[in-house]
Amino acid sequence: LSLYFEDGHDDLDDGFDDYGSECDGIRITAFLDAGQDNLTPLGRLEKYAFSENVFNQIVARGLLDVLREFSDNENDFISVMETVARMSEDGPTVRAELMEQVPNIAMFLHESRPNFPAAFSRYLVPIVVRYLTDPNNQVRKTSQAALLVLLEQGLLSKADMETKVCPVLLELTEPSSDDDYKIEAV
Repeated sequence: LSLYFEDGHDDLDDGFDDYGSECDGIRITAFLDAGQDNLTPLGRLEKYAFSENVFNQIVARGLLDVLREFSDNENDFISVMETVARMSEDGPTVRAELMEQVPNIAMFLHESRPNFPAAFSRYLVPIVVRYLTDPNNQVRKTSQAALLVLLEQGLLSKADMETKVCPVLLELTEPSSDDDYKIEAV
């Protein structure tokens, strides 16, 4: 599996033994490298996204690069976004990593996709909203942070705010709501 590293991480052999959640300088290109196996780049993305090891967390970090590569082809773009939606069901580490990537992905889609509002509303907004009530504290906090960035950047439509985000926020601020799920940051 070939990767390239930013910030001078050349001294690592294959790198996977040394990866941890604190390793933010990694860019993923393995899915795009021809000749790795007989899979298409999208096939490699799906293979690594749903492996039962650290690869799926690394895939979450590399989603923006993958989207840049495939955003010109509508079918490939939809396949990548569906993979993102399926990854959103993964473990808490992957879910938190995915949430950290959502604002950057949203900015990229906003700048490069003519149908940004539809794609964003269909694939990413439901994930952000669902994670606001995630049982894992880290996932909830990264979801709150992502929501704030999306709001600050004006990337959420009024319709999504009214129909998807506000109902969840109102529910979370109810006096009967579990204190662990309340959103002080929002």
